[in-house]
Amino acid sequence: MRIGLDFGTTHSGAAFFDGARVQLVPLDPASLHPGVMRSAMYITRDHQRAYGQRAIDLYYEQNIGRPSRLIQQYVGEIEMAFGEVGAVKGYPVSLPTIVREVYVLIDELTPGRLLYSLKGELASDYQGSTLFGRSYSLEELIGAYLAEVRQRVEAHVGQPVRGVVLGRPVRFAGAETEEDDAQAERRLRRAADLAGFEDVAFELEPVAAALHYESTAARPQHIVVFDLGGGTLDITVMRVGGAERRVYATGGLGIGGDVFDQRIIHGALLEHFGQGSTWGEDAIPFPSHYTEALATWQSVPELNRPETLNFLQLVQRVGSHPVRIRALESLLVNNYAIRLLDAVERAKVALSTSVFTLIRLAGEDLNVWQPLTRAQFEALIADAATRIEACLLDTVARSGLPLAEIDAVVRTGGSAQVHWFAQMLQRIFGPEKVVLADVFTSVTAGLAIRAHSGPR
Repeated sequence: MRIGLDFGTTHSGAAFFDGARVQLVPLDPASLHPGVMRSAMYITRDHQRAYGQRAIDLYYEQNIGRPSRLIQQYVGEIEMAFGEVGAVKGYPVSLPTIVREVYVLIDELTPGRLLYSLKGELASDYQGSTLFGRSYSLEELIGAYLAEVRQRVEAHVGQPVRGVVLGRPVRFAGAETEEDDAQAERRLRRAADLAGFEDVAFELEPVAAALHYESTAARPQHIVVFDLGGGTLDITVMRVGGAERRVYATGGLGIGGDVFDQRIIHGALLEHFGQGSTWGEDAIPFPSHYTEALATWQSVPELNRPETLNFLQLVQRVGSHPVRIRALESLLVNNYAIRLLDAVERAKVALSTSVFTLIRLAGEDLNVWQPLTRAQFEALIADAATRIEACLLDTVARSGLPLAEIDAVVRTGGSAQVHWFAQMLQRIFGPEKVVLADVFTSVTAGLAIRAHSGPR
């Protein structure tokens, strides 16, 4: 059996097509939308694994408010060799080769590690992680997640699943060259191999969304697919319907909802954690790297170190805004970073249908209450939005089709629901042409249709 599998930056889905209709697999009964599974994995100290919403819940249960105890762990040796550095009385002087032991600080009370947005690392130099004494490559981590998806599908359909059509973006997040994209696809293929899939094919995600739209279209059409997800923007201009299916152009950027979340944190929340504060008699500015790190929650644990916490306690005594610095300390020691990200995500979603929302985050010595308007949010993402619109117009121009010949614009992906982009598409193509596809499953459904059609 072959399935379509949309492994997304934030959510994933799987489906199969029987020739008559697409059937989405309920991958995650714990999710508000069982047909969609969070692209998250939690690995415990004894290397047990949880996936999807259960991974997020288990992280909260085991980590929020827990104590920490940092210890030094030996990781190996480094050898430093020095060349000639000068001469004394005409004789060359060289420094000896020095071997040093290397240690890192680890929290020995950490019960587990949450892994999220792994897809975003496929085009990067990230090779993997050492978790609780065991090394995992990126391909192994993604492969474990894909294997769990495969097993859940098999349990649902009652038969082995050996073939898969995986979606891939036009441009992987972080890819700067075609070779970066090729490397990312090779790594994703290796992960699928490790997951137990024997027949692996790929389809561009916006093309998959077009195939799903085609299955519901009454006549042949020229369409634009605008797919803006958690990690990437993907666009295609296609002819669908009948025997004349054709891809005219594709385009994409490594920009998605993750970037919008970071802009909200940078632009609206960092003052709550000490940005702009001063400390000492000379009113020294509070170091920005302590607050800038909050935009990417994965980097926050690196701040939870004795020297950082000692400094934060000093600044609370001699600083201009001790309550804000205490909030930062609480965020670090109580592992509230992912709660911060969840609060930002909820606010972003709310602004798709409302002009005003509140970002709320409460905990020990922490009480964030931040109003955010749609206009403020749109100002924060203005440069990214400008790049997205330029990419869209460039892709349509490269297709050779005038705007008047575009019959429909398919808007899909979670971040495509942002009000600014909905208005942008209506402004460019006309409100009557913009079609809202299923936010999370149109790509999955198209991949299932592609899987049914066999290799190409």
